[in-house]
Amino acid sequence: MKQGARGGRASGRFKRLKRRIFPRGLRFTREGKVYVLVTLGVGFAAVNTGNNLLFLVLGLMLGLIIVSGILSEATLRGLVPCRKCPPRVEAGRTFSVELSLKNEKRRVASYSVELRDEIDGQPFKRRCFFLRVAPGEERAISYRCELPRRGLARFDGIVVSTRFPFGLFEKRRFATFESEVIVLPAPLDVRLPSDMVVHGAGGRTAERRGPGQDFLELREMATGDDPRRIHWPSSARTGTLFLSETEAEAQGFVEVVLDPAPAGPGEDGLAQAELNIRAAGSLVREAVRRGLAVRLVTAPPAALTAHGRDGAVDLLDHLALIDPQEARASSPPVGRSAGAVLVGPRARGNGVSHRIALPRPAAQGA
Repeated sequence: MKQGARGGRASGRFKRLKRRIFPRGLRFTREGKVYVLVTLGVGFAAVNTGNNLLFLVLGLMLGLIIVSGILSEATLRGLVPCRKCPPRVEAGRTFSVELSLKNEKRRVASYSVELRDEIDGQPFKRRCFFLRVAPGEERAISYRCELPRRGLARFDGIVVSTRFPFGLFEKRRFATFESEVIVLPAPLDVRLPSDMVVHGAGGRTAERRGPGQDFLELREMATGDDPRRIHWPSSARTGTLFLSETEAEAQGFVEVVLDPAPAGPGEDGLAQAELNIRAAGSLVREAVRRGLAVRLVTAPPAALTAHGRDGAVDLLDHLALIDPQEARASSPPVGRSAGAVLVGPRARGNGVSHRIALPRPAAQGA
């Protein structure tokens, strides 16, 4: 695993170095191959027969190739691509990526320009096409992208290409524009134990008043109320002191203990580990949605706590970047609180705990 990662990084460095030395690329289209073969045939016939008309046709065909190279280079010059994408997405869920193109040339427009992202060193299947970008103009097109696996996806750069003017050759230029997207584990159909949501760790999901950010109602101020909660706009408008009531952000506490290590050898073990990680992410999402505080314990040793949806982002980021192979070499995770939710074969709790039983990947897919 680590050797493969080192090999991938070395290959990526070599590719970037090659592109610095040779920033341009050129390939023949199918029509271009036919055109070049015909040109070679005309040239061979002209040399063997000495026919002036054939030499004239050969000169015109070669001139067409030269004009094509000049115009395509003028199209690519002065173009600045840019990308906008979300910082994190869910695995397997479609999201939008915006590619924009600015023509910094003062007098010359660019025609038939195509932009294509490279993700983790591989060109993405979808492309954005710009028919015409006027001088000084900036245009943008969005495409739909999906990333099937959790982890850190690297958008390496943008390939700018054109077949203008005759479609004989495709000239391309690689623009370095790196960005990273955290791919969160995809949701899984698992639920917190019902007794834990209602009774465990004091958690309840009923509406409640308390310190929080979600507005509930306004009421008149009474003796003993905290003056820091006065709603000044309403008080100034009516001449009576009003307090802003909010919903409590967390009523209970849930501890999720995850062992992300592979349950067995080979691809089946890794698939089961990914299933466990997805289950832990779904439990975190459900707990936050129900207004419960969440503590996530994983291997390699880590313990993170979330209060509300903003805090849950750190937990999901941690799940997205977990390496199952590193977890296999570390000690098993152990929860501290009674009634912890256990996910994975080696996860342990303190006292009575709830273990989430997941089907094997083959059964899940069926």
